[in-house]
Amino acid sequence: MATERKPELEPGATSGQERLPRRSRSEGADGRVGGRPPARRHSPAQATLPGMEPSVPAARAVRRVLLTGASGFLGREVLRRLLAGGSEVVAVSRRPRRDTISPGVIQVAAEITGGEWHRWAEHCSAAIHLAGTIHELPRARDTVDRVNRVGTESVVAACRAHGIRRLVYVSALGAHRDATTAYLRSKWHAEEAVRRSGLDWTIVRPALLFGPGDRFSGTLARMLRRLPVFPVFGSGAYVLQPIAVAEVAAALVAALEIGACASEVVEMGGPEILTYVEAVRRTAAVLGVRRTLVHLPVGVSRLMVRVLQWAPDPPITPDQLTMLLAGSRCDTRAASLLFDAPRLRYEGPTWLK
Repeated sequence: MATERKPELEPGATSGQERLPRRSRSEGADGRVGGRPPARRHSPAQATLPGMEPSVPAARAVRRVLLTGASGFLGREVLRRLLAGGSEVVAVSRRPRRDTISPGVIQVAAEITGGEWHRWAEHCSAAIHLAGTIHELPRARDTVDRVNRVGTESVVAACRAHGIRRLVYVSALGAHRDATTAYLRSKWHAEEAVRRSGLDWTIVRPALLFGPGDRFSGTLARMLRRLPVFPVFGSGAYVLQPIAVAEVAAALVAALEIGACASEVVEMGGPEILTYVEAVRRTAAVLGVRRTLVHLPVGVSRLMVRVLQWAPDPPITPDQLTMLLAGSRCDTRAASLLFDAPRLRYEGPTWLK
């Protein structure tokens, strides 16, 4: 009996609706050399993710948006909202996911720091730049400076080369030239590249993101389920201001059209400030478990995290620990005026019930 053949994700670029023209022999296996980007086309009104209703009439010209970091936690939500709004998306990521293959999406597998993928930015009218890292992997040349700063410079160059005027960049709360971590300093230098770009830019600095699939809640949940006691770094009194990933994604898409956002740095945090211990207790309550909290001295915590960073997928990095202990909060008034956010409180990972 014949079986239905599933669509294959080719390196380089594919469309969720049609296979792109075969690459020439001179083009590498990852689609980085030679070849031409697809001609601009109009997506049908039904070109949205399953369950999404199109909000743009078929007769209206379709906007094409460049989205980097499309396969990440925030990127997938931004992609979903762009498609729901009727946009076509050129989705650039190092390792595209099969669950982001959809009509209206052109997948591009590429290293953001290079320039070979720039040709796929042709015909885009706006860009949302999410790609970045907090993990230092010097052996793989994946330093935070290279990925965050150099990667952002690459995106700015692509925008300039292809006439993309509107750029929304996602930085991080606490980014500063004199920040205590290499990650936050790299985000500051990336912001500087955006500010000097000459483009119509907006920088968004979100706090800790939560939602289905988020790393923070997932790590807490795994530890609470597996360990008889729960280790807390230091006092646990340092503060967090978690914000829903859906609200940040909605703000990023809205920022493409809101003129008041131009040349603005907008910080986004949740509607309440809570301590790390409170976040742990809310997570435990959702899971229906009770655990004794064991407070570890900060020195011991730092040593333990330095050892853990050599694991294939460390639950926390030294930079993340430093930022966690420093606490994180922001003024949400600008985000409230521009995006009517935040509204959703962190009640624990209710999606894991």
